Amino acid sequence: IYAERPVATDQAINAAVERARAAQEKWAETPVAERGKYMLAMLEALVGISDEIVPEIAWQMGRPVRYGGEFGGVKERTSYMVE
Repeated sequence: IYAERPVATDQAINAAVERARAAQEKWAETPVAERGKYMLAMLEALVGISDEIVPEIAWQMGRPVRYGGEFGGVKERTSYMVE
């Protein structure tokens, strides 16, 4: 067992879905150029913790860490989509 998490209640799931819907509505109203800035900031934050997340992603995806555990692809795709 790699990790265990408590099972969410129906109430917690419904609340999370409602928060996500509200956030998506705001995101849809955000200009594309501003979205790009947020995405690059997110990417920069991920790069800052890549030593922590690369092994996690590699474990989940089954790709060896020496290949970046899928993280290289995340960086590449995010940068490309923002451009």
